[in-house]
Order: sequence, then structure tokens, then C-alpha cells
Amino acid sequence: MTSANTADRTITANPLRRMMNFLRPARLDIAATAQMNLKNHRDLSGQDIMTLSTQDWLDLWTRKQRFVLQFARQGNRVIYVETQFHWLSYIKQLKKHWRRIYLFLYGPRKVEENLYVYTPPLLLPAFQIFPSLATINNFALAFFLKRAMRRVGMRNPVLWCYTHFNKPLIKKLGCKRALYECVDDYAGSKGLIKAEVVRKQEAQTLKSVNAAIVTADGLKPPLVKHNRNVHTVSNAANVSHFNRAVTEKFTEPDDLKQVPRPRLVFLGTTAYWVDLDLLEYVATVRPSWQILLIGPVTVDVSRFDDIRNFHCLGRKSYDDLPGYMAYCDVALNPYVVDDVARGCSPLKLYEYLAAGMPVVSTEMPEARKFERIVAVATSYEQYVAEIDSILARDAQTRTNYQLMALEESRQHSWENRFLQVEKIAMEALK
Repeated sequence: MTSANTADRTITANPLRRMMNFLRPARLDIAATAQMNLKNHRDLSGQDIMTLSTQDWLDLWTRKQRFVLQFARQGNRVIYVETQFHWLSYIKQLKKHWRRIYLFLYGPRKVEENLYVYTPPLLLPAFQIFPSLATINNFALAFFLKRAMRRVGMRNPVLWCYTHFNKPLIKKLGCKRALYECVDDYAGSKGLIKAEVVRKQEAQTLKSVNAAIVTADGLKPPLVKHNRNVHTVSNAANVSHFNRAVTEKFTEPDDLKQVPRPRLVFLGTTAYWVDLDLLEYVATVRPSWQILLIGPVTVDVSRFDDIRNFHCLGRKSYDDLPGYMAYCDVALNPYVVDDVARGCSPLKLYEYLAAGMPVVSTEMPEARKFERIVAVATSYEQYVAEIDSILARDAQTRTNYQLMALEESRQHSWENRFLQVEKIAMEALK
């Protein structure tokens, strides 16, 4: 028989338990398809590595998550530090990131052996406008990152920066080596930044690191002025995973069954660098073409609400992407032509090729590298004309293209890119 006191304790405990479950960090499990095929590789091991990323662990996976996962699996202890949010971004995105303060208080979360994910504290905004605010932010970060290091038993790490404004941490964390990986033209980004401040912050970082890596040749010239040890390592694809769009037979996804063909697909985050005017133009002049956006949307796309051949399908499981691509006809790479595009290595470009998809891109240097198999348009009219040409291909021409795309994609695997990056890191550690 249950006593009144026991019943009271049970009633009290259950809401508390529900609250804790509600706040508990999301599972950080890694899908098998996100892993590299380097199971027995151990060239760089026994190091402590702290990665300052510009993406959260559960964001769409890029080189950042893949590289740290591989480093951890070959015997390095790694802390993956998520995006450094400031208060204004947090308030603006509160609906999506409401748990961020709790995750910070939770501390390093263990993903698997040797690998921890850490959510940093919220910072002062405008630190890319006012250098004094960056100084304060780095002081606060150093305090909390050192505490996270103690939690996991890390000392004197290798600091792997994807951020350009954290140069003071190299000394404050007692780092024995530091590398800077530049994946974008940060001075050309949008938001609370001042280009000249960003360039100065990046220059200070470059002068302090042992090596730097850029993802596109267009990013390299400004960097070599401050550090001669700069290398280009472009983005890539999980080739074997996306090859499945050609080599396996998939069931058509349910949310495509009511969408007529031809289907034009954009894969990835729809952000400010995507030319929405171009997509609207294509949808308007060819109303029989269906335009599909697969991935997160971070900009206002309400202009497409009344365009019947425009479909925002949202983010899909990484495992399901080859199945979607198998049932689409043309892949789109519609970047706004600006400094961001000139210094960008679009990850989606490599994934399209690995899936054997014909691609139409706007003008950008990284697309020009594949002119033999990627159509590059310099105007909206030409963009439509290139798609027209692809859709008019006969079956044999489509098959020949697929074979060329698959052959090209084999040179651009994450395994190959990791080995390049690892070699650069090992040289820096000598």
C-alpha cells in the first residue's frame, strides 16, 4: 500500500523528470553514411584538438564535423566548439535555439570515445565592428573553454579555427600549435560586421597560426600576405553515399509523387547567397518545370507562396538524399554572383556530381573548374537555355553524362580531402 507521503513524492518527481527530459540535449549519434572510409588510418594520433567551428554539430554536415570525427576515431581527443552566438542572434532565433543557454551550462557532451561537443556562452554582439568587444568575448571564451578542457582532461591543445576573430585564444589556452581553415570570404558576409575590422582580425589570426587552409583558390591571395603557409583544399562529397542515386533502385519519396516532371532540385541551405530572383525567373518563364528546395531555409521565401511550380520540401535525412536526387532531372547551383561566390567551394556541387546529376551553375570560379560537365550561365536567359538543353538530351547522352560525372566525383571524396588536410596538420606539428 502506498503512503500519502510516497504518493506526494511521486507526483512531485514526475513533472521534474519530464522537465529534465525536455531540456536534455538532443542525441548526437552519427549516421553510418556520414562516416569516412578510413577505419584503420592512424597517421595523426595522440593529440588534443580543439575545433572552433562556425556550425553546430547537428547542422547540415560539412568538412568541419567530418574532419573532427575522423581525427577522434584515429586516437585524438577532440572538443568540437559550436557556433559562437551573440545575444542578438539568440533573441532573433529564440524559437530554434531556446535551449542554447542550457546546453552551455550542461558543458561538454560526449558524442563517442574521444569526441566532445561544447556549446559556448552567448557573447556580446557587434564584435566584428568594435574590436574592444571581440577582446571581451575572447576573454570570456578563454575562461569557459579552459573549464571545458579540464572537464575532459585536455591540456595544450592544437587549436583548429574556422573562425577569424579568436586569435587571442591561441595564447590564452596554451595551444602548442594553431591552424586556421578559411571556408568563406568573411569580410563579404552580411550581418553585424565591418569589412575592414574583419580583415584586420583575420590578418592577426593568420600571423599567429602555423598553417592556413582555404577551400577555394579565390580566398588565397589576401591570406598569403600575412602567412606564406596557405594551402587550398576544396570541399568534396561522400562519394559512395551519393553514387547510390545511380547504382541503387529507390522507391520514389512520397512528397515527390504528386510533383510532375521535369524536376529541378536545389540541395542545401537556402540563405542570402542563393539567387532567389533567378529561381523566381526560372519558375515564371517555365511554369511546367518544378523547382524543389531540399534543406533548411534561413531567408524569406514568401514570394514563392503563390507560385505553384515551386516546392520547399524542408530538411531531409542525409540517408534519404540519394533517393530524392534519383527522382530529379537537373541540379541547380544558383549562387548570387558576388565576392561570396567568387571565394566559395559549393559542397553541393560535388554531391550533385557524385549523384550523376546534370548541373547548371551561375558564374563562379569553382564551377568553371568543371566546365566539361557543369553548365555555367552568365545570364538568367542563358541559365534557362542550359536547362532546356539538358532536358532535351536523349537517353544515351544522359547515360554518357552520368558516367563522366561519376568518374569525376571519385577524385573529390572526403577521404582524399582529409588526407590532404591531415598532411598539412602533421607538417605544422613538427
